[in-house]
Amino acid sequence: MAESAPLVSIVVCNYNYEGYIAKAIESALAQNYPRIELIIVDDGSTDGSRDVIESYRDRAEIIFKENEGQISAYNAALDIIKGEFVFFLDSDDRLLPNAATEVVAAFNSNLAAAKVHFRLRLIDSTGTPTGGTIPTHLASGPVSQIMLRQQCLYQSAPGSGNAYKVSVLRKLAPLPLDNQDKHGADFFAIYGCSLLGEVATAGNGAPLGEYRVHRKEDQQSFVLGNAAKRTNESERLKRRYARFQTWITYRLPNQVDLPADIFEFSIEKQDYARGLFNTNSYLEGFANGSKLLPRLAKSILKRPSTATMKLGLLVWAIFILVAPRSVGLPIARFVCNPASRGQ
Repeated sequence: MAESAPLVSIVVCNYNYEGYIAKAIESALAQNYPRIELIIVDDGSTDGSRDVIESYRDRAEIIFKENEGQISAYNAALDIIKGEFVFFLDSDDRLLPNAATEVVAAFNSNLAAAKVHFRLRLIDSTGTPTGGTIPTHLASGPVSQIMLRQQCLYQSAPGSGNAYKVSVLRKLAPLPLDNQDKHGADFFAIYGCSLLGEVATAGNGAPLGEYRVHRKEDQQSFVLGNAAKRTNESERLKRRYARFQTWITYRLPNQVDLPADIFEFSIEKQDYARGLFNTNSYLEGFANGSKLLPRLAKSILKRPSTATMKLGLLVWAIFILVAPRSVGLPIARFVCNPASRGQ
């Protein structure tokens, strides 16, 4: 029985997470699925990560490389993966023991699936659950039509909450390197694979992994994760999407006609809230919000959701624009950042 099960590869990508890498590796080794290949890619860490990784030499394929970014790490792993399906696990996150089993079941239930994604439980820097999960909704089916026809990215789990069919991912490899933006490998994998097959969900809504929110202040911001350190996510999305267009045109010539512009509500809402509340006065915030509102409204209307949900989000956007800051701020944070909901 075990011999006939498809091999599942779990790639743990690490850079300077000495304090977390062992937990990520152990979560991969603790899978209750019978056939797991573990690959660890260290992207030039300067802390003690490599000593930790070396201790797993007898149970994993290990790649030590120079620091060239997340995309380079994904590409290095793709060169040696033997599995039929692959997870790319960030080294500060963890998989729950049934993740591989549930993902393989989802692939087997939908042979057209190029990618399977699942919810993640939010944990703090100590590994304690905060009470939240992400994302609130997972798209499924032929989701490429959301991007191609509605100019909107489909709703996906973040990087560690995805598994890919390796044969599909290799049709797109290598992922596009750029010296100005060495990260975002999950962006290219998540949306690239959806152009070559369907997307399925695993776990029946239950989390199959854990996503770490490192700092307490991240849970009080408008943005979850590393994006909290950046100021204009929508501009960054535009630049990354332009690279995506060039890459897909090269890898899939004459197969896909991507729209010229793309909207992503999760990013537009964060920039909108920042423009409103990261200011010195109500009037300054109101002026900023008034400029940002048209694009936010367009992202809401293009978003694949019910008319009731769209109306509710439009009301939310207008309310936090006009409400006193003491009232609008917690409501804005609640919608923008899932980590704040468990507080």
